[in-house]
Amino acid sequence: MTRSPGDRRRLAQKLAALSPEERVWVFKESARRVRLPPPPADFTPPLLTGGTRWIGGDLRRGGQHGDDGR
Repeated sequence: MTRSPGDRRRLAQKLAALSPEERVWVFKESARRVRLPPPPADFTPPLLTGGTRWIGGDLRRGGQHGDDGR
């Protein structure tokens, strides 16, 4: 929805009047409501060059290097 400059200015003033905690809540709630469009029908996720698809497994540092402290 397109808003006029006056509407945006009023929203900015209301946001500036909120406490930091209230602003955090507003931003989180706004982000939660964002609806991303679905990807195109022909979309395929990219593969890393020289690799294969990830088939699962631990990606944490300890899972990759063991206990040798890397």
